[in-house]
Amino acid sequence: MTRDRTIIVAALGFLALARAPDSIAGGAGGAGGAGGAGGAADERYKVIVHPENPATWIDQSFLRNAYLKKESEWRDGTVILPVDLGPRFSVRNQFTHQVLKKTTAQLKNYWNQRIFSGKGTPPPEAAVSADVIAYVLANPGALGYLPADRDPGGAKVIEVR
Repeated sequence: MTRDRTIIVAALGFLALARAPDSIAGGAGGAGGAGGAGGAADERYKVIVHPENPATWIDQSFLRNAYLKKESEWRDGTVILPVDLGPRFSVRNQFTHQVLKKTTAQLKNYWNQRIFSGKGTPPPEAAVSADVIAYVLANPGALGYLPADRDPGGAKVIEVR
């Protein structure tokens, strides 16, 4: 049983590392360089959706459930497609703590359990914030967040209540 458990733990670690194919392939540069260094305590985020999404605001608990994939559809029936910023963004940590109510380690464990049980996979990760915008603009049900100082391009910014 110990050997089986070791194999399972190793497989979970591999699955966590093997997420690259699900990540959003982005340009090497782009205008999305916000985040990474800097104080997460004073950094803010904004939530963006596809411009045709009728929502003008989102309840924080709905946003949390959408990112944890406990909610799967917008009110109009469109499938929710959340996208996450990569781990180098300090605003990601702030979003994880404030909205998802989890530490980074808790979120990683949450997704490892979901993957292992066959109940879901985490949202794709964007290497740069420009990739979040591109994903949101390409997918009508998309939901993303950006550093507050980042221009959302053609995406629609909605209020979190």
